[in-house]
Amino acid sequence: MTVSETARRVVSSTLSLVPIDLVLVLAYVTFATAAVETGQGSTVQFLIGVGLVLFAPGYTVVAALFPGRPRQREERQPTSVLALARPHDGVLVRERLALAFGVSVLLLPIVAVGFGAVGVSLTTTSILAAVWGIVGVGAVVGTLRRLALPERERFDLLMVAQRVGTGRPLADDSTTTLLTVGLCCMVVVALGAFSVAIAGPSQSMSYTSASLLTTGQNGEPVASGYPANVSQGDAVPLVVRVTNNHDTAADYTVVTRLQRVEGGTVQSGKRVWQGQTRVGVNETWTQNHTVTPPFAGQDLRLTYFVYRGSVPETVSQSTADEVLYLRLDVFPNGAGNPTGNTTGQR
Repeated sequence: MTVSETARRVVSSTLSLVPIDLVLVLAYVTFATAAVETGQGSTVQFLIGVGLVLFAPGYTVVAALFPGRPRQREERQPTSVLALARPHDGVLVRERLALAFGVSVLLLPIVAVGFGAVGVSLTTTSILAAVWGIVGVGAVVGTLRRLALPERERFDLLMVAQRVGTGRPLADDSTTTLLTVGLCCMVVVALGAFSVAIAGPSQSMSYTSASLLTTGQNGEPVASGYPANVSQGDAVPLVVRVTNNHDTAADYTVVTRLQRVEGGTVQSGKRVWQGQTRVGVNETWTQNHTVTPPFAGQDLRLTYFVYRGSVPETVSQSTADEVLYLRLDVFPNGAGNPTGNTTGQR
């Protein structure tokens, strides 16, 4: 045996242990992540983002589920005149590619719902982290499952490449090929907008969130124990929290008014507190404060108007970025102060 033959066998034996397709997917995800993080929302970046979101996660999941190569069944009588390919076991290359897009599309809403359940915002960074998690787990599981099979039964991209052009195309007929290509095109077009959001940092979700809280027994803000019955002139401790989920820092102002409402219409009101500060990108402003009711009344409404930027002359629900409210019964001095709790924020 010559040195060249020995080297060839060593290389062939090594490549049989390496999942070339999964290595290429990992290399692409690495490149795409760098491009998305450093790019400026160009067309090239958009195309890279499409493959990153709509192909790579699904491909590694399919690789983990189907580690073997397809095997042709023995020739039988066709069960249907509409059969597009010869019967086989396993997943063909064309089916593997189509499933990669389909599974990726299935994973998108699952990731979005999961993020919402744990309170994680859908940003470029969080989506990239999810893609890496799915791709990493899929690649590891797929590699281990392939190595557990006999070598002749493993899916091998190099073997597929060697068969291209030798009379064994990826698809057995043009109809199946067209259907597969059509499916992939429809998936890309249908979810193109989502890819733009991931590929372009300028398209990330931007919003302001706010909440009205109280101070718990451990001194931390909690969404419970809201005051319901207070006395006129008594200081009522509350906590307002504002989060800037925009791409730029901004000045935030919170204007608080105690309002008398009848029939859903504000009859009168008076400003009882106001706070202002600058909030950075993805930062949260938490402000402890007290509110002193200047007049008494039943079913009064303590309303917080949250403004990003300047405050207009007319403070109202229609002009505010966020509005929070709390229902209060305010008793005149010396009239008693029944206790009770209620939650009335929006």
